[in-house]
Amino acid sequence: MFKKAKWHKSVKKAKTKRKKLRDQLDKLWSEIVKQRAGYKCEYCGKTTYLNSHHIFSRSNLSVRWSLNNGTCLCSGHHTLNTWSAHKSPVEFIEWIMDKRGYLWYTDLRKQANQIRKWTIPELETLVEEFKKEINDEKN
Repeated sequence: MFKKAKWHKSVKKAKTKRKKLRDQLDKLWSEIVKQRAGYKCEYCGKTTYLNSHHIFSRSNLSVRWSLNNGTCLCSGHHTLNTWSAHKSPVEFIEWIMDKRGYLWYTDLRKQANQIRKWTIPELETLVEEFKKEINDEKN
């Protein structure tokens, strides 16, 4: 049959401006979620091995960088334990609704059901807003 060209393995695509902004927003979003939680697991209070968890999947762009769509969890409560956000999603949603309220959850769910296409200027504005929030919290 056909042989694959070998050069494709060594050629690395340059990141687009949109991809760079998305990566930057993911890091900033994660930091703010942890910062707002006081750098503690919101379930058990642990202060080590913290992860920022998206309540609705990060693939959902309408809520990917919504700070209401995040919670700070230790690695056990995020993915590793039997009771974790990823292994027991029903129990997790019940817990988060109990913690933040049913109205909060339904509002977030409505937002998650919207279709959102971010423009580059909107992403840039969000980066600046997130940087400002991080700096304001540090001061």
